[in-house]
Amino acid sequence: MSTPPETIIEEIQTLYRSDSIPWIIGYSGGKDSTASLQLIWKAVAAMPVEQRTKDIHVISTDTLVENPVIAAWVASSLEHMKEAAERQQLPIRPHRLTPSLEHRFWVNLIGKGYPAPRNRFRWCTDRLKISASTKFIQELSEANNEAILVLGQRRGESQARDKVIDNYSGSTRDRLSRNRDPKLSRVWVYLPIETWTSDDVWMYVLTHDNPWGVDNQNLFSIYKGATPDAECPVVVDKSTPSCGDSRFGCYVCTMVSQDKSMQAMIQNDDQKSWMQPILDFRNNYLSVQDWGVRDFKRMNGRVKLMGNGETAELIHGPYLQSYRAKLLEQLLRTQRAVREAEVPGHVQIELISIDELDAIRRIWVEEKGEIEDLVPGIYELVFQEEYPGRSMEPVPLETEDLALLREVTNELDPEAGDNLYQLTRNLLAAQFQSMQTQKRSRHLDRLDDVLKANAFRTEFEALNFAKSNRDDAQEEPSAPDELELIPLVAVEAEEK
Repeated sequence: MSTPPETIIEEIQTLYRSDSIPWIIGYSGGKDSTASLQLIWKAVAAMPVEQRTKDIHVISTDTLVENPVIAAWVASSLEHMKEAAERQQLPIRPHRLTPSLEHRFWVNLIGKGYPAPRNRFRWCTDRLKISASTKFIQELSEANNEAILVLGQRRGESQARDKVIDNYSGSTRDRLSRNRDPKLSRVWVYLPIETWTSDDVWMYVLTHDNPWGVDNQNLFSIYKGATPDAECPVVVDKSTPSCGDSRFGCYVCTMVSQDKSMQAMIQNDDQKSWMQPILDFRNNYLSVQDWGVRDFKRMNGRVKLMGNGETAELIHGPYLQSYRAKLLEQLLRTQRAVREAEVPGHVQIELISIDELDAIRRIWVEEKGEIEDLVPGIYELVFQEEYPGRSMEPVPLETEDLALLREVTNELDPEAGDNLYQLTRNLLAAQFQSMQTQKRSRHLDRLDDVLKANAFRTEFEALNFAKSNRDDAQEEPSAPDELELIPLVAVEAEEK
């Protein structure tokens, strides 16, 4: 049975007055978090000013690869909240959280070469969504000894979410539950709309004015536009379907085969056709069927087998340099195409920032030894203007020298010329870095690392070596694509 809004508002007021613990509201811009925040806003606004003693922090995590329409809606909503809270003398503090630079999607995918996320290597969730919010919540709870986290979760959404809600239950404090995450041991969890259905949520947000001044009809239109048939019927009973099940998220997500919500938005609204290049980029270049564009070695040069006997094959590691360069070029071309559409509110849309480009450039040149320094040239090719990022130390070889090196390695070893070129180039890069820093203490170690990471001429040789050195341990089936975890069945290149 659904709890009436009036009862929830009274409960909120009682909880708010009961202690001095600050509140944190998770806000995604969707209907559930909107309903939860709206209830809390109205509950606190109905209290005398002198009783509004506790801060309420509204946090929204922008992964920087969100559906642009949703990202713009959330950003606008946060601005309205800030202005309305000040005007109404409410202790509500909105915060837009973003991942740290090293955790951002493009820095990991294009920079480090992590393959697109998949069920057995879901590297994105913690980096993009969890880390920023956990840091904020942890710091606030430690500074105040405790904190109350408000979530817009409902029972019946899915079995997975019901399990999460069950984990929050069992508290000694009425209606509050301890967070099960050890990092957030000082955090209580409150689920105000736990008993509501999707229809309850829509009924509330569409029949009650939004207190921070946005139009919830626009939110309803976003959901409506994200369903393939563009229909959200008037709900008259439980048998009537609803548009409330639309899901929004990162447009780069490869945990699903298609971004159905973005596709439906483009299909249903000509004014959103400007997102087509983004959808095309996602569909054409981000896929879990990517072994052909990944190195046969892990990031540290190890090789790992999957399967048994003669049918065993190497599990591929990070994206090859050529594919990472292609991804970056196509992403920048997508950004240019979207900007040239000159859509109001999205004229300067940024799919990848200059800071991220600088981080990718540093990873390629300094960590991977790719002294071709491709980032500035790719940027200038796409935008026909000088690269605006930070400058770097000049690389040890000119483009013409590297081209000559590639030509020579191909002549010396036509079958494995690319790998010989990569080995020689990376040795030169390591030597150059040592000269630049004047720190020779680890120079031999760095050269040794390069030799180990490039120990095999070809994938065929690496496969035969791995088969002949397979130990008795069984392959770890749960995480074959985790690039940085030490596998149970791994063959070290230095054994050669």
